[in-house]
Amino acid sequence: MCIANRARTVVPLLLAIVLFAGIPAFAQVDFTGMWAPRVGDEDNPERIPGPSLVEFLGIPINDYARQWGLAYRPGRLSLPEHQCQVHVVEYIHRGPLQVRMWEERDPVTHQLIAIHEYISTYEQKRTIWMDGRPHPSEYAPHTWMGFSTTSSSTGT
Repeated sequence: MCIANRARTVVPLLLAIVLFAGIPAFAQVDFTGMWAPRVGDEDNPERIPGPSLVEFLGIPINDYARQWGLAYRPGRLSLPEHQCQVHVVEYIHRGPLQVRMWEERDPVTHQLIAIHEYISTYEQKRTIWMDGRPHPSEYAPHTWMGFSTTSSSTGT
């Protein structure tokens, strides 16, 4: 009887260990590599036009960003001086483009310093700094892709 009781306890425990050992641990997702947009998605008819103008629902913006959004006039894209202007982030990934992403790591500690993104359309380059550095001053030169910072340890 003692062996049967132990078997009832040990067998389910071993089975659980075998089953859960095959489940991957919660880890960071690796986005590095070459990417291309999905064309022909079932959501395209509803989402291709993009968000409605002045639709800020669920977007945490401040008064300055709201004022900037309200001042936007779509007709300005037809002006010659704006025809080669880079699209805003909501639209930059919608089109014939290739995206390449790669990591930059410290050569000694192998800590993640930055994630780089290259978009073939408009030859855009973006760096997402992961080492917790502060944002540059508002008077520093900025790119169309902006300045992105976060911390790989906190994920913020």
